[in-house]
Amino acid sequence: MAKWNDKIKEYIAFDPLKFPEFRKRAIGTGSVGGKAKGLLYSSMILKQKNDDILKNVIIPESFFIASSLYDDYLVQNEIDYILEESPNDIDRIQQAILAGDFSKDAKELFKNILVEMTCPLAVRSSSMLEDSVRFSFAGKYFTTFIPNTGTMEERLSQLIRAIKQIYASTYGKNAVVYRRKHALSEERMAVIIQELFGKRRGAGFYPEVAGVGFSQNYRRFTERIRKEDGVVRVVFGLGTKSTSRGYARTFSLTNLNLRPEGNNAQEIAKYSQETFDMLNMETGLLESHNINERLDMAKYHSDFYRLASIYSSEENMIGDLTPVFAAPRTGEKIIFTFDRFPSYRPRFFELMKYLFEVLEDAMGIAVDVEWAYEPEDPVFALLQVRPLSSWEEYRKIKIPDDIKPEDILLSGDHMLTNGVLRGIKYLVYVDYDEFYKSPDKHAIAREVGKVNDVLAGEKYILVGPGRWGSSNPALGVPVNYNEIANCGMLVEVGIQRKNFTPELSYGTHFFADLDVDGILYMPVFDNLETNIINFDWLKNAPKKATGHRAVWVYEGKFDAFLDGDHMKGVVIKK
Repeated sequence: MAKWNDKIKEYIAFDPLKFPEFRKRAIGTGSVGGKAKGLLYSSMILKQKNDDILKNVIIPESFFIASSLYDDYLVQNEIDYILEESPNDIDRIQQAILAGDFSKDAKELFKNILVEMTCPLAVRSSSMLEDSVRFSFAGKYFTTFIPNTGTMEERLSQLIRAIKQIYASTYGKNAVVYRRKHALSEERMAVIIQELFGKRRGAGFYPEVAGVGFSQNYRRFTERIRKEDGVVRVVFGLGTKSTSRGYARTFSLTNLNLRPEGNNAQEIAKYSQETFDMLNMETGLLESHNINERLDMAKYHSDFYRLASIYSSEENMIGDLTPVFAAPRTGEKIIFTFDRFPSYRPRFFELMKYLFEVLEDAMGIAVDVEWAYEPEDPVFALLQVRPLSSWEEYRKIKIPDDIKPEDILLSGDHMLTNGVLRGIKYLVYVDYDEFYKSPDKHAIAREVGKVNDVLAGEKYILVGPGRWGSSNPALGVPVNYNEIANCGMLVEVGIQRKNFTPELSYGTHFFADLDVDGILYMPVFDNLETNIINFDWLKNAPKKATGHRAVWVYEGKFDAFLDGDHMKGVVIKK
């Protein structure tokens, strides 16, 4: 947890609406929210710099709808009465927000924005509590993209619908549970209307490259990496793929050649991005496409071959693409490895290091940035900056020397966090065989959520196959935040033969929750000799049944010791 130094206090006290250059971009009064605050504070800091490395850096044109318009909207549509009468009726509240209407004056103000902004737009939440020094609310509120095309009335309708969706997300279940867990006061919502950075490519609009970056790396995958050097998560297309539990290329700025998955071609291919996101300008929908099914998009990228590679499953080899390449043959596929990206655009990584150093120094705390990039131009867009909210502290953790081998339930040495849990009463386990053969994996996730609710007030250890919170149920239990919010430790079990494999997803909204909530994390792999998964105990130890045969609950006394410095972790029974 960050210490309250003078720079953090200065950042906390910063009010963008007190600055004329920011005030003129805002509609309404009150607060423009934490997300806007981080972006505008960063823009102010970077304007004070005159370094050559910043010459191609932009912050997309933005307008800010302050919280007073949210307050007015609730009153004008009598939603404030619903909040008083039925504060826990989330569905009713959200439906009322979506069914409401803005005043004539508000609509005129929105039209004035659209007169100036004729480009595709990103419409982002920026609540009063969001992106604070302590709480990120990552992924809890709504962000969307609109093509902003058609007549003025059609464009206004697109914008108003997006704003209402953001207002309604204030009362989304995950957001409500998050606020309740952290005993946070009533929320107020502001909105950022931001130029969507990228280019029109066919029917799609997206940047060539986008992602997230962190000035501190709390998910090191080898001791050869220094956490203070930071980490960048890179995807092709819209950055939405970098913040979900999809695949992306992770670069540690300590050594750009190191990969979390090692050097095996099959493993690299497994963890490489194939699916990218774009805004369809004709339908207005956010779409995901597998590049192997949309190789027609490559013609819009003259340096496509510098971002992608070709993988042959028959030869288990990854080969370079050429500027002109043929479609993959049987047993081959295109994957985004970004292997040549460091040599293609070394200045990109120099810029990331620079931004990490400058922004972390200015804010007095580690930072989390979202960005987009057009390498061919080259232009770099800074989309979001927020404090890197985290309980992570690399204090010395001592794993006891007297642990008996037969008492070890789980042991890992890869990508784990740092901390200790003692005297945990419950361990919840999702059996990988039952999960694998279940036709309804979402039902298993809902059952985990029920167990999580029953164990409210008890920190417990949650163990399951593959990737918790996966958007693809075939890869892991598709839980939502509210369904695991009470656990004290999350363990992802890698079962190679079932294709359940944990993946370094640091930078995703899911892992941001773990950091902020102080939930420990450890992956274990059945194909690594240095890892332990005590399947005999899990199968034979007394356990309580739940509403689904895949979910088991063990009651006892469990300890966990995770040494993040030396990447050694154990869960033991006592």
